[in-house]
Amino acid sequence: MTPSEITAVATQLIGEIEKLIPAAMQNPEDRDNSQGNVTLMIIAEDGRIFGRMFGTDNRVRRGTSRIAWQKATQVWMTAQATGQFEKQVYGGAQVDPGQFGLQHPDLIGWDGGLPVIAGDGSKLAVAMSGFSGKTDCNIIRNAVARVPGLRMA
Repeated sequence: MTPSEITAVATQLIGEIEKLIPAAMQNPEDRDNSQGNVTLMIIAEDGRIFGRMFGTDNRVRRGTSRIAWQKATQVWMTAQATGQFEKQVYGGAQVDPGQFGLQHPDLIGWDGGLPVIAGDGSKLAVAMSGFSGKTDCNIIRNAVARVPGLRMA
């Protein structure tokens, strides 16, 4: 995809995610996890970054942004969902995270970062933080399904 196409698809994905957040806020467990403050981070294959912080508490949004950044960069570097990569590192496969430029303390372990592929094969690393990892992933998957030309990896 061209840079303008990547920007357009990232903007559309952000818009679709924004539409799904109010429903997630209806679940007290998710709403109270970060007091309604959520961050979305998208990293394009070429390193361009897109994102949005939701909520009003800058202190909490800073924290969710740090976690979303850690999730998104891990997906960007490994092309694997967070949580799944850690299973390979600490499970039977014993994958060396160093081959991806990561160190053990860098691994996030929580769900919420997912690889996404555009129709032409371009890759996006998409991550959220603020809800439970399960909710973060469900929002991303549902939003990706609403954006023509995107699919989950």
